This record gives sequence, structure tokens and C-alpha cells, in this order.
Amino acid sequence: MKKTINFILAFSFLLFLSLTIWINYLMKNNVGDIAYDSSIDDSSFVVCNEEQIFQYYSVGTSYEGERKAIREEIFTELENKNLVFGNKSGYITFRFIVNCNGQAGRYRFKEVDSHFLETSSKEDLINQLKVAVMKLNKWKAGTLNNDTPVDSYYQINFKIIEGKIEDIF
Repeated sequence: MKKTINFILAFSFLLFLSLTIWINYLMKNNVGDIAYDSSIDDSSFVVCNEEQIFQYYSVGTSYEGERKAIREEIFTELENKNLVFGNKSGYITFRFIVNCNGQAGRYRFKEVDSHFLETSSKEDLINQLKVAVMKLNKWKAGTLNNDTPVDSYYQINFKIIEGKIEDIF
């Protein structure tokens, strides 16, 4: 009987310890976090607090001129490039960090078709979109309630219909 109780206590302790470690990991690592990758990221881009990067909508990260200016600048950059994504329809999302100084970096993208299944386009087409997004340089860092500027994630979505960019949001 004593062995059974000891086994149950040891098992309970290990289960509790495992759950504590797992919950701690989940609290520190959120879905969509963008870790630094030396093979693709600019080493001169630095976040102010690697441990606490907010979502843009919770701290008011914005762009001078808002979404209208983002659309205009990107469409102006792409107007003579004649980008055609075959006959595809879907979305291309660029996600990145705007640091506390209003600088952007660590760009990542994901492409899905109209059924939200992961897909891919020619690397050259994606690179041209990425260059257009990277040229946006009028970011306003998000702030906490005490007006302290903070790092935050931001995203720009491209809606593709029958191979053409129809909207940017």
C-alpha cells in the first residue's frame, strides 16, 4: 500500500512539474512570434524588448496616413511591375515587427489559396511584394498607457483574385 501511495505521489509531482513547465513555455512563446533568424533577417534591426512584443491592435501601432497610405505606397511601388500570380486566388500575408523606434524588420510571409490551404508562388513575385512592404518607412510605434513606446507585430495582407492583386489590407 505504501509503494502505491508513493508511486501516485511521484507521478502526481511529475505531472504537476510537466504542466508547470509547459504552461510557462506557452506564456512566453505565442503563436506567430517572429524569432531572429541570421540567415534572412537584417542584423541592424533591433527590438527594444525581445521578451515583450505586443500585437499592433493592442498598443496602437500605426502608419502615417493609415491603411490608405499603405495601399497607395505599395500600389505605386508595384504599378509598373505587372505582377501576375498565374490564375491563383487567395491571400499573401506579410507579418513583421515594428520596434519602439518606429523601424520595421523580421519580415515573414504566408500564402494561402481561396480555401485557406497553404500554397506558394514564384519566389521572384514574393520578393517583389516583400521589397514593396519593406519600403514602407513611416511607422509609428505602439505605446502603453503611460506613453512608453513598445515593439509590436504588424501585418499586411494582399488579396489575390485570378492572379491579380485586388486589395491590400
